[in-house]
Amino acid sequence: MQNEPNQVNHPTCFRLETGIEVIERWAETASQARRNVVYEALFAMVDRSLFNRYRVVDDYRRPNEFFVIVKDDLAMKIRVNCYDSFGVVGIGPCGRLSDLQSAPWHAA
Repeated sequence: MQNEPNQVNHPTCFRLETGIEVIERWAETASQARRNVVYEALFAMVDRSLFNRYRVVDDYRRPNEFFVIVKDDLAMKIRVNCYDSFGVVGIGPCGRLSDLQSAPWHAA
């Protein structure tokens, strides 16, 4: 079956499935500006534009996880659970990889 000119195939959106408690805990001490940029990145992940709009660094130790540089000094770690869902592993300051691996992260 061919697509009609007015027919558009939209890719499925990702859904945030895990890590809401991570976001809530981080947001308790984060400024409104920092919360806004993190939420914007989360929406970009949902609509699959994150990889075009942000710097993304793979976690070579965990193939289904990667870091998103949300702002010059703020990173978020995301885990892809399956083809249509993801979770937030952590949010915190950019730094050495060992700093990003440690938990829990706190608002910077």
